[in-house]
Order: sequence, then C-alpha cells, then structure tokens
Amino acid sequence: MSRRSQLAELRALRESGKTRLSTYKIEEEENLYEEVDEEGYKKVVRARLDQDDFVIDDNGEGYADDGREEWMGERRYDSGSGSEEELPLKGKAVKRKREEDKEKTERMNNSINKYFSNGPVAAAPKPKPVATVEDAAFMADLLGEVDVNVVPRLPLKTVKTGSRHKTRVLSPPISRENKASLPKPKDARNATHLLNTPPLEPAYDDNDDYLGGMDEDVFPPSDPVPSSPTTNAVDRKSQHSIKVEEEDDDIMEVAQAIGDHKIKSASVNMSGSRPAPKIAKAPAYPSPASSSPTHPPADVVDASAWNYVTSKLNVLSSEESETTSFGKLQIEDATETDGSLRFFWTDYTEINGSLGLFGKVKNKNSGAYVSALVKVENILRKLYFLPRPYRQKHGRDTSTEVEMGDVYHEVDEIMTKLRVGMHKIKPCSRKYAFELPDIPKEADYLKLMYPYDKPALSVGIKGDTFSHVFGTTTALFEQFVLWKNIMGPCWLKIDDAEFAPLNNASWCKFEIQVTSPKAITSLTESDNLDAPPLTFMSIALRTTLNVKENKQEILVASARVYENISLTDTSCPEDLPCKTYTIMRPADGSFPVGFDALAKKQRGTIMLEKTENMLLAKFLALLERADPDVLMGHQLQDVDYPILLSRFRERKTPGWHRVGRLRRHDWPKNMGKGGGSFIAERQLVAGRLICDVANDMGKSLMNKCQSWSLTEMCDVYLGEGNVRREIDNDVALKTWATSRDGLLNYVNHCEADTYFVAAIALRVQILPLSKVLTNLAGNSWARTLSGTRAERNEYILLHEFNKNKYICPDKIYGKGKVHVEEETLEGEDGVDAKKKDKFKGGLVFEPEKGLYDKIIIVMDFNSLYPSIIQEYNICFTTVNRSDKSEDDDKVPDVPVDQNQGILPKLIATLVSRRRQVKSLMKDKKATPDQLATWDIKQLALKLTANSMYGCLGYVQSRFYARPLAMLTTFKGREILRSTKDLAESNQLRVIYGDTDSVMINTNADNIEEALKIGHEFKRSVNEKYKLLEIDIDNTFRRLLLHAKKKYAAINMTEVDGKYVDKLEVKGLDMRRREYCALSKEASSRLLNLILSGEEPEVVVGKVHEYLRDLSERMREEKVPAQKYIIFTKLGKNPKDYPNPDSMPQVQVALRALAQGKSVRVNDVISYIMTAAGSSTGPHESTAKRAYAPAEVTSASSTLKPDAEWYLYKQIFPPIERLCAPMPGTDAVHLAECLGLDTRKYSIASSSSSNQTTEISPLESQIPDSTRFKDCTRLTLKCRYCKSSFPFEGLATSIANITPAGIICANNECKRPFTTLTIVAQLEHAIRLATSRYYDGYLVCDDSSCGNRTRQMSVYGHRCLGPRGRAEGCLGRMRYEVGEKEMYNQLLYFRGLWDVDGKMGKVEDKGQGEEREKVEAVKEWNRERVWDLQECGGGVFEEVWGGFGCRWMGCLGLRCSGRAMRTWLK
Repeated sequence: MSRRSQLAELRALRESGKTRLSTYKIEEEENLYEEVDEEGYKKVVRARLDQDDFVIDDNGEGYADDGREEWMGERRYDSGSGSEEELPLKGKAVKRKREEDKEKTERMNNSINKYFSNGPVAAAPKPKPVATVEDAAFMADLLGEVDVNVVPRLPLKTVKTGSRHKTRVLSPPISRENKASLPKPKDARNATHLLNTPPLEPAYDDNDDYLGGMDEDVFPPSDPVPSSPTTNAVDRKSQHSIKVEEEDDDIMEVAQAIGDHKIKSASVNMSGSRPAPKIAKAPAYPSPASSSPTHPPADVVDASAWNYVTSKLNVLSSEESETTSFGKLQIEDATETDGSLRFFWTDYTEINGSLGLFGKVKNKNSGAYVSALVKVENILRKLYFLPRPYRQKHGRDTSTEVEMGDVYHEVDEIMTKLRVGMHKIKPCSRKYAFELPDIPKEADYLKLMYPYDKPALSVGIKGDTFSHVFGTTTALFEQFVLWKNIMGPCWLKIDDAEFAPLNNASWCKFEIQVTSPKAITSLTESDNLDAPPLTFMSIALRTTLNVKENKQEILVASARVYENISLTDTSCPEDLPCKTYTIMRPADGSFPVGFDALAKKQRGTIMLEKTENMLLAKFLALLERADPDVLMGHQLQDVDYPILLSRFRERKTPGWHRVGRLRRHDWPKNMGKGGGSFIAERQLVAGRLICDVANDMGKSLMNKCQSWSLTEMCDVYLGEGNVRREIDNDVALKTWATSRDGLLNYVNHCEADTYFVAAIALRVQILPLSKVLTNLAGNSWARTLSGTRAERNEYILLHEFNKNKYICPDKIYGKGKVHVEEETLEGEDGVDAKKKDKFKGGLVFEPEKGLYDKIIIVMDFNSLYPSIIQEYNICFTTVNRSDKSEDDDKVPDVPVDQNQGILPKLIATLVSRRRQVKSLMKDKKATPDQLATWDIKQLALKLTANSMYGCLGYVQSRFYARPLAMLTTFKGREILRSTKDLAESNQLRVIYGDTDSVMINTNADNIEEALKIGHEFKRSVNEKYKLLEIDIDNTFRRLLLHAKKKYAAINMTEVDGKYVDKLEVKGLDMRRREYCALSKEASSRLLNLILSGEEPEVVVGKVHEYLRDLSERMREEKVPAQKYIIFTKLGKNPKDYPNPDSMPQVQVALRALAQGKSVRVNDVISYIMTAAGSSTGPHESTAKRAYAPAEVTSASSTLKPDAEWYLYKQIFPPIERLCAPMPGTDAVHLAECLGLDTRKYSIASSSSSNQTTEISPLESQIPDSTRFKDCTRLTLKCRYCKSSFPFEGLATSIANITPAGIICANNECKRPFTTLTIVAQLEHAIRLATSRYYDGYLVCDDSSCGNRTRQMSVYGHRCLGPRGRAEGCLGRMRYEVGEKEMYNQLLYFRGLWDVDGKMGKVEDKGQGEEREKVEAVKEWNRERVWDLQECGGGVFEEVWGGFGCRWMGCLGLRCSGRAMRTWLK
C-alpha cells in the first residue's frame, strides 16, 4: 500500500469518527509450540543428545548443552507481584500460605524435572573402586619417574559406551565427592584444623546494627565448587559401563605435570587392581629431544642470601599453643576482687554515637592477655554559646539586652527542631585566648550537652541571642579523652561493667558495655602497671597483574606472628620466637611437580590453594586465629592494605571484616570515593594498629635512608647478615620461579620480607617510641603511627587548655577548611616564581667561602625556639595581638609583667621531665631494658618540646598564630646577631651562622686552645640570658665552606678520651638522592683528599689521577650497574606532569603504571640512564632512556648505563663545585681528566675569572705559559713531504731552526721553509682565529648544560636550555671567543717572531751551552725574522688595531691605534 493510499484511508477514518486502533483486528497464530507429554519430551531430549554435545569448557565447569531447556531448574520471580506479598501475613493466611507452598513443592518434585535431576533409575551405578595404600605408593613411584618434558599430544582415545549417549570423555571433573581416599599424612603443619575457615554470610542480611552480629560459626567452612552442566553430564555417563578401545601404541601421555595434591583424577586405576609395570628401554645416549630440560635455561638467581636469613630465625611449630583460647572470656575471669575491671586500651572506633575502645584484659585463670572491646555509651557533646550584648532582629542589633534565659529559650527551640529529646543546658564561665576577633578573654557561656547519636549543629551557626558557638565539630573520641583526661594508651579502671548487652559484636575474646563514662578512670604511673605484651603480625604480599581487568591480584600472602612481645623487650629480632604462615595459589593454574611435598618439609606452614578466593579466606582465618594487635609491613598503609581490601570486596570474601576487630555486615558507603575511602579504610582495621616502616612515622625515624625501600632499610639499619635482594616479580614468575626449587625460593623471599619488616620496626623502636609520644600528647596511638605530628601538638595543647577552663578553637574539616592563598614574587630575569614566606624565619649569615685548615668551633643554642618561648613568656595568653591583623607584618611586643603562660609552662615541664629521665640513665645499675625505656622516653620528650613551636606557624593547625611565630623568629634573629657582635668584640671571627648556631675561626692548631676559646665565649653568652644556653656543638679540624647550608668538615669527636676524626657533610650534592651512588662515592673520595691536610699540589695530582681512573673504569663497563641508580621523588601524580618527555623519573613511573604497579605522589622512583641503542630511536628524548634498575640489571637485558651521560650530569658538576676553592685546578682540567669536551668548560672558566673582584696582576706580569695556555698553536706544513709540526717560537723550537732558517721536522725531509710559505701559513692561522671570533658563538657557563648556539636570547644573558625553551638551565651565556681571548691569540702569534722578547729568551734554568746555541740562532735569523714581520705586517696592523682598542676599552683605557701598536711592542 502506497503512502498516498494510507493517508486517504486515515482521512476516511477520521471523517467517520473512528481510529485505526478501533478497526484493528487480532489474528491468532496457530502452532506456536508443540504440546507433548513427559514421555514425548524425554524422546526430544534424547534426540538432542544423540546429535552431539555443544561444549565450551573442557574442564567440567563450563557450559554444556545437555538437551534441557533454559527455563528448567530455575526459580522464577514475578517482579510485578506488588507490595502485598511483602507484607507480613497474620492468622489463617499464614496457614493457607504454608499449605500452598507444600503443594507447590510436591508438584515440582514430581514434575518433568525429576527425570533429569535424578538421572536414570534403571541403570544402577557400578561400585566405585577403592584406592588402597599400595595403589597410592605405586602411583607415586610411577609419577616420580615421569620426565618433565612435554611429549607431543596424541589423538584422544575413542570411548564407546553401552548407552545411546555419544559423549567424548574430555577430562575428569573436579568434584570433591569423588576424591580417592588416600592415607592422610601425619605431618600436622599443613593440616586444615590449624585454621578456622571463614564462614559464609547470608546475602539477604540487611541488618545494619553493628552490635547485632550473628554467630557465623554455624555456616559451612567454605563455598562448595559450583556445579555445571558438563560435570553433571559426565557424572551421568560414568554410571554406565564404558568400553575403551585399546590401541597398538600404549604410551602414557603427560601433557602437563601437575603437583597439586587436591586434584585427583577419578579415572586412574579404574579396575581397582595394580597394572603390570612396563619396562621402558632407555636410550643408550640421551638425545636433545629426550634429555631434560628441554626448555631454555631460565635466569639463575642466587637465593642463598635470604635463605640464610630465614634459616637462622627462631621459628616455632604452628601447632595450637596452650594459651590459645576459643570462645568468649567470661567476666568473672577478668574482673578484680572489688568487681572492677582493668583494661589497657590501644585503639578506638566511633559508631552510631557510641565509642568502642579496643585493648587487652588479663585472664585471671591462665595469666594470658586477650583482646577486649569496651563499648562506652552516653558520651555527650559539649557546646558553648556566647550571648550577644543586644538581641538581633533581621540581622540588626536592637536595644533589647540579652539575658541568659533568652539564650536558653533559643537553644531549646533549636534542639526541638532537631528532635533532640534529652539535653542539658546550664550557664558556665570560660576563657578564650586565640585568634578569633570580638571574643572576650573571659565571659559567661551557655553550655549545651546532648548525645552524639543526634545530629550536630552546622558550623558557624549564629542566632538572635548568641554570636558564636564553640564545640560543633568536636569529635567523639576527642570529647571523651579531654573529659576523662586520658593521655594515650594506658590502663583504665572500669566499674559497673555489663557483660550481657554485647553478643558477638566484635572478634575480640572479651566484650563489655559501660553505660556511663563516669565509671571509667585512668590509672597513673604510680600504680606500677606495665603495658601488656602485644601480638605482632608482619605481612608481605606478592601480587600479579590481571591484564584483562587491569587489577592487581594476590598470589602469595606471608605472615610472621610474634606472640606476647613486650614493648620493653630489647632482645635481638633473630632470637624472638615466631610462627610463619604462607598462603599461595599457582600463577598459571598448577604448582610444579613435587612442590607440595617440598613445602611440607619447611619449618613454617605453607598452604596451597587453587584460587584467590580460598587464599583470601585462609588469610582471614589466620587473622582470626592469631588475633594480632599490630599489623606490620612495608608500604602496608598505602599499598598492601588497600590491595587486600579491594580483593576482599571484589571477591566478596565472607568474613572480610576480620581484618579489623569489629564485626560488620556492609562495606562503608564511601569506599572508593577519594579521600573518604582513606578514612573508611582506617575504620575497617579498627582494633588493630598499622605499623608501616615506610610511612611518615617510619621515615622520620630512618633519616639515613633516601629512597626508603626495604632493601635500603636493611642495608642501613640491620647491617651484615641481613642482606635483602630486590627481585623482579614478573620476571621471576616467568623464569626461575617456575621450577619446584625456584618457587620455594620465591616463597622464602616473601617470608624473609616479613622478618625484615619486623626486625626494622623493632630495631628503630617504632612502637615503644610512638606509644610514649602518644602518652605525652594524649591522642590516638593509631594516628601517631601514621605520622601525624601536627595532631600530636594539637592534642597536647587541647589537654592543657581544657584543664585551665579555656575554650579551644574548633577543628575545621572538609570543604569548610580555609584555603590560604600563597602569594608569588617575580624572580630576576624571569626565573620561576617562588612562594612568599608567611613571615621571616631564621637568620643565615653570608658564609666566608673557602678551605680552612685552622680549628673551627660551632657554637649552638640548645632548643632555640622552645627556649625563646620560655625566656620571653610567649603564649596565647600573654602576648597582646588584638590590634594585629592576619597580614600585618609588625612584630608584637614582648609581654611584660605577665604570669607564666600555658605554652611556656608546658615546655618547661617537658624539659624538666627530660632532665630527670637523663639523670636516671646515668645509674650504672640500670638494666639494658631500663636504659632502652628511658632513652625512648627522653627522645620522645625532646621531640615533643622541640615541635611545640611548629603548631604556631603551621597554617593548617587549629592553633595557628602568625603573630606568635613572628615574635619567636624575630627574637631568634636578634639573638644570633648579638652573638656575632659579641664574638667580634672579643676578636673572634665568625665565618658563618645559621638560625641557632655560629661558626668561629679560632686560628688555633691545638684542640685544647680552641676548646678554651669556646668555653670562654660560652660563658659570656649564657650570662646574658636566664634560660637560653649556648654550647660547643662541633669542633672541625678542617672545613670546606661552600655556600649557605652547604659545607663539609673533619669533625673531631671524643671517644674514650681520644679524639677521632669523622667526615661530616651537610647540604652538598652527595647528600641529595638525585645523585647516584657512584657520584657520591667520587665526591666522598675527593672530600677526603681535599680535607686530608696535604700540600695543594699533591692533592690536585691525586684528584686528577682518581678522575682519570674513574672515567676509564666507567667507559670500560667495570662499574656495577647498581651504582648508577638515581632516586627522584614524585611531586605529583605521574599523569599530571605537563612535560613528561623531559623527566626521566616520570617516564619510569608511567612505564610502571602501564605494568599495573602502584605509583603515587611522593613515591621515590629509582632509575638508570641507559645508552642509546636499538631500543631507542635516534631522535628520542634522553628522558625516555631511563629504565628501572631491574630492567637494566637483568641477565637477559641488553641495556647498558650511559657512561657519558653520567660523566656530564652526575660526576662532573659536583666535583667541579667541590674543587672550586682549590688552587691549581679548574673546570677545564677536571673535564680533561674525565675525557669530556673541554670547549664546553673553557668559557665558564674565563667568565668566572672575569667576574672576580679580587686584585689581579697585570697581564704583562703573568708568565707566558699561563697567559697563552688556551691559545691555538701555530702549525707549519711542509710543501714537499706534507708533514706538519707545531712551532712554539725561536727558543722553544730550536731543534727546527738552523742558520738557513726554519726546516721541516721530518728527518727524511729537512728542507727549509721559504719566507713566503711561513707568511702565508701565519696569515691563514690569523684569519681562522678571526673567523672564530666573528662567528659569535655563545656558550652556557653551566658545565652541566653545554649549550652552544648563535641564537640571541630575549632574556638577555640567560641560557635557553638545550632544547631552546628557556627551561632546564639557569646558566648565563658568554661568547666562546671574546675580545680578550682574541687579543691574547694575536699577541701569541706576534711573540713567536720576537727575537728580543720573552718568548725568544731562554729560561734561567737552561744550560750555558744551550743558551749560547739559542743566541747564535737568533742572530743568524734576525734579518729573516724582520722580513717576516715586514711581509706580515699588514695583517698584524689591521687586526691588532681593532682588537687592541676593544680590549683596552674593556679595561677602561682610551688610546689611538698608533699608541696601541707602540704599547704592544
């Protein structure tokens, strides 16, 4: 039907008042489906099976078409049932519903599905063969003789069955029910009873109440292997008799060697009898096809280092210890005789307005300490409302004064709107001393208290009767510890505890609830209760990248458990008893043959699992059983722990919340959402402390490290015998870890890491020190372990001001935080802008650079800023700053006649306590444990006191006070100036000063004399102050002062009454991580030579010799590749860099990200710069030649370090700066010794000499050998023999001068040169030198740049860098050939023919005979030389006049050309 006819039809329908819908006719289709009975349907299914199987997966776990319909066996849910079925039924409806369900179940059991689910009834299954011990032994012997070589796969054997089903036997299904019953090994180390496998949680549980946790032990231990159609089909066929056709070639096919003891084939020894052994004839000589191994040799790795480490550890059996308890501890087993409970808290969590404290209690029966949870209810918020003087209406003041009752009614209305039923309101008096304006120092407030489970008031809320509200953001934990004055982890006494309300709310062994916080009191040190021993678990993971999902999956998880370790125990980590557990899964589907038996022989427990799901489940079961208080790791906080959580969540692992100690049912809603995910991750581990040796806390205690890698930490802090070797995880899994022994070495490497982590944490005493720091500050132990120093300062001030009834500033979180804009200043010549300081810091004097060989003493003020705060009583409560704005740079006045402030009093208390502790350490009867405890305590007191000033100048701190910080630093600068003036008044020379110290040159060679000067100066300084003290900090025998904050010295330290020399370096290049170990080694060698005290000539000679040897070894590839590793810290995410092609560390980081590795901000990237080769293009940037050390050091790698790049960028720049103050050498000589192009450095040497301000001698007084050392030599070429030789003048080249004139230097020629030939070659040399000058090439004076160009920069003399983008270099451009160089060159050419000049004279040390010969030659050739001057005079006159005037103009002189020529002569 055409479109026109359709429109006509539609028009007709509209005219008749009808529509197309009303005229539409429904036609019924016939035979949509075929109706058959059950017998007919059976025939259809059999017909489908007779055709063929459609199998996708051959492993018995995939999809197989067995003839059934898709809808069979599935439960159908009607989505449109509505909400009526969801309502609970009552009365008779319940009974009716039960009867309907029963009938429905019977109908389904008797339906057509019964035929397929139950299988054929007629054919009874044959009895399964029973495997005996002899069969198992026979199979073990048989498999042990099988070669690992893969034989070419034979065709599958044809299988005939007695049934009509023609199904190929593909592979035996993995079924737990059909496993052969082999004898169980007696070794209990791999027994499954060691661990409680994780329970399954019902997916339909929607209970959000964290205290209503169910007892999950009633669930089966693990998930059953899911069934599949292929498995069912094979099981069905196995019930019929199977006839296997025998073939002629009876060869056993071994396609792959599988050593997993859990996979057992049901088709082995089907007849139940032992087959006759077959005798295989071995070939007389092994052929390449039959010899083993046939694979190419894998990379060989030396595992002796870490195997030696693990072999010497005190590893205990993994059997259950006698003290291990199961179930919950009863309250009567933990309480004291008076009914109270003593509880040591370590961590906390906040949920639903209640505070949960985790810690330890003592089991009175066994004496062991078990984990415990104390739930504290009814902690109330405390808000303080400041009344207005006058009531406001519509934002404007009225004349009505505000009474406290008015504020009460408005606050009560706010509580009513928030539906807060129970709340308390009462007036109180509080003081305020902080930065908010218009807040009185002391006033009456209205105090509001209401529960934390009610909503909080908005930040900055104001009312008609009140102007400010304090305490709206106070956290639950902060409120509790301030109220109860709890200072960190300590013993708590709990009265009236209730045991019944909590039922499996946590994974702890003991749970109680406290309804009133008043029942909790903290016990002091006078109670003499030591901290209970803790259980540590050190964790190390090995992951592999899932390329399809681009996610890291866990391959190996190793844990080392140290039970009941005291924090005061100073035992060696090697001697501490421990238990090791390793859970692993195969990387490629199966383990190597015999690995299971080899793993059972290890001292620790190695559990082999098939999947990551089972690995995670076993790991959680291990956590539950060990119940560690502390989780240790390297990069555990930012890498391993987030990976664990992501795998738990991805795999939906049951019991995932066992990673912490609180039972949960749902993941936090903000998981995976930026910063909220970080907070959620910390909440999930509540109850267990995370001790990461590579986070901020660990790095602060290991300041000797630069990259903070685990290998570096072991080298620096564990010493010999604890060597760790880096391995490439991906390469290992593909090469040496594929064999049985190699995989065991791979596992041992992971286990060794667990020991290294624990040993480092115990060696640097992270846990004891962090506990004492927390006790001093009164915050959370977990937060201290994460490295939050600013929070510690805040909490110690919160406690002090709260005790003195002060209202403290509120903590601002999230979007409400004030963002401080940082101003920038334009640098000189367009250099990068620098951030403006918020206020002036410490004073630094300009150093008097140079090398000092007299004794230098360093006078240092002890804790300058804390002492200034005490000396001048600087505090929030004493300094008047009401008239100072935030941007006001005026320093406030020093308080006068004020009571001691809270801050000075707090610092004085810390200093006094430290002195008491240090006096205890002098007791000779003290035990090593006591000394270690006291040393940790005095260090914590020192760190806390010295960091108090930091909170004043830290912008993000709630106690930020810019005026107080300005006043503190101002007094510091004033004190340093007065100290310098005092030294100079005593005829002492101060050569340098920095913030809190000065360097004084004593001009003494005797140490006693120098110390006497230091003590006298100390006495004169300390007399001026009450609390400030200066003391002798260092005594330098020799000092190389390079620049501000950069020096090296030989420090004389007293050891056992004798002075020992020690090299001390500060701020030099060798202290920066951006320089490789080889560069630091060279710098250290040169420093030792420079500071050795030998004669300068001898030192210079040794330096040059060492540099020549070093460059030769580098070019001959005799330096290990590990010494070329460079460490650079990432300042931002690798993908956020705008110019990644010019940054080597970014290239390596991006390459690591592409491999699935974790790279984050502030990570330290290690790399090696490699030489250009086939892997890099000719025009590729230098940065792209940077590779990770593992890629370069691999045995199969063809990458080699770029020796030339390292010489230019890593070796030459630091040694040039070190040797700058040394006479007798310069950049050109150093570059020559290293084999570098000296042209790049000659201009730098000349330009630096031009800029000197020292008095220099006249050019005419400088020896010619020095003045003309950089001039181009004149080379004469013979017209006959074409040989060339240098001509150095009449006196120097006497061998080539005869009475007949200059002759050829070739012994076979000896022909004289004509005057015209000499003049022509001389003029050619002058023209070449002139052309070089007029080329106008500019060279950068930065030796590490080497830029040479004729392009002028719009920035003036600034270098544009090697790429011409005005980046990457801060040097200045100079002319390669300047006026002075050209002038000296021409003067040198003229002097060659000066008979009576200096170049024509013989040196004084010459012999008389030689002198007479020279004089005779000069007389014979005097006329000839005059002819040369006359012939070449035109060229000399032309060039001399121009360059002579220019050079004289540079000197500030004016003269004519004639006068210039006369002066030159």
